[in-house]
Amino acid sequence: MANVKLLIAEDDVVIAQNLAFSLEEMGYEVCTIVSSGEELLLQIHEHNPDLAILDITLDGKLDGIDTAAILAKVSKIPFIFMTALSDKETIDRAKLTSPHAYLVKPFDVRTLQSSIEVAIHNASLRQQPPTAATIETTPEAPTNQITDNYLLHDTLFLKVRNRLEKVALADIVWAEAQDIYCNIKTQQHLYLVSQSLKNLEQHLPAKDFMRVHRSYIVRLTAIEAIEDNNILIGGKSIPIGNTHKDALLKRLQII
Repeated sequence: MANVKLLIAEDDVVIAQNLAFSLEEMGYEVCTIVSSGEELLLQIHEHNPDLAILDITLDGKLDGIDTAAILAKVSKIPFIFMTALSDKETIDRAKLTSPHAYLVKPFDVRTLQSSIEVAIHNASLRQQPPTAATIETTPEAPTNQITDNYLLHDTLFLKVRNRLEKVALADIVWAEAQDIYCNIKTQQHLYLVSQSLKNLEQHLPAKDFMRVHRSYIVRLTAIEAIEDNNILIGGKSIPIGNTHKDALLKRLQII
C-alpha cells in the first residue's frame, strides 16, 4: 500500500491537509494537493498518481466534475468524488464521468479506504489486455458506428460547463491552443473548450480552415490582411509559423 500515490483536489486548505494526514496514516503517499481543476490537469502527468480524489467544489473555472471529464479523456487515472453535495442534478452530472466512487461528506476513514482500494483494483482490471476467449467471442465492431445520417456537418456542439453550445462552422474565425484546452473564436463569442487543437482540427473542413501555426487554426475567408509574418482577423494578430507560410500563400489568390 505504501507505493500507492494519491492526488487530492480540494479548495479548503484545512480539509485538504486533514485528509492528506489521514491518508498518510493509512499508508498511502499523497503526491500533491491542488485547489483547482486547472492546476490538477497541469500537474497530473508530472506526478502520475494511482488515484485522484476530487472535491466537486473547486477554485477556478472548472469544478470537480468538469475536471474529471477532461481527466478521463487525457489519462486512465481513476478518480473518486468527495463532496457535501448530494442533490440529484449534481449526482446525475457526476455519473456521466464514471467515477469509481462518490463519497458524501462527512464520511469515515474506513469508507474512504475501502473506496480507494476498490477503485484501484477495478482500474487495474480495466487496464489488463483481453483474454483470447474474450477476443474470440467479442463481435466485430462496425467500421462506423455513427452513420452520416446522424452527423450535422455544418455544426459543432461545444461543451461549456454543464451545457452543449451549438456553433455553426461558418461562424468560427480562428482557434488557439491553450495547453490541453483551446480557445474557439466566433463572430460573437470566445469559447474555452476541453479539447486539444489537434482534435478540433479533425472536425473542421480542410477546404475552409487551415493550421497556420502550431498554436493556431484560421478560417481562410476570415483573413483580412497579412502583414509580415502575421495574419490579421478582427483586430487580432495571429502569427504564421515558418513551416506553414508557403502552404498558406499557395491557397491565396495573390496578384
